[in-house]
Amino acid sequence: MLLLTATLVAAAAAFTATPRNEDGTLSVRDGRGELVVRVKGSIIGHLGKGTLTVTQTRDRRATIVVRGAERTRYPSATVSVFSGTNIRFRIAHNRRLVVKLNGKRVNFSAVGRGDGWMDGLGDPTAGIFFDGAYSLNGAPYLSLPDARTPFELVLPGAGSGG
Repeated sequence: MLLLTATLVAAAAAFTATPRNEDGTLSVRDGRGELVVRVKGSIIGHLGKGTLTVTQTRDRRATIVVRGAERTRYPSATVSVFSGTNIRFRIAHNRRLVVKLNGKRVNFSAVGRGDGWMDGLGDPTAGIFFDGAYSLNGAPYLSLPDARTPFELVLPGAGSGG
């Protein structure tokens, strides 16, 4: 019995010590700029004015729900482009897809594993002092960067195993 208990404790310790790649999060509030998220997971949000581009895998099994787009184009079998004002969207896939948002009043939340980059359009000389805020992987909100800045969606402290 003691040997069995010791074995179970050792197995549990080994399991919890194994680095795992956990889902990260990205939240953007009132963004103004361009953001690209390459994620295996889901994104839900709103684009006040601009363009939403979704590139999915060849199997085209992603869940893509878009409401309010004034124009929709399909440049290829895997790319969908939605543009206009007051666009609401929900996108999810268990494989990696690419979501690009370019515009004003960008509000969204993403959960999953992946990466991307963001580039806010703040420019004090043009009178644009606030270009939105973001929270990455549960960190406090910060102003969107004014230069292209890469990020990684992963739970802080999680390893790259998986």
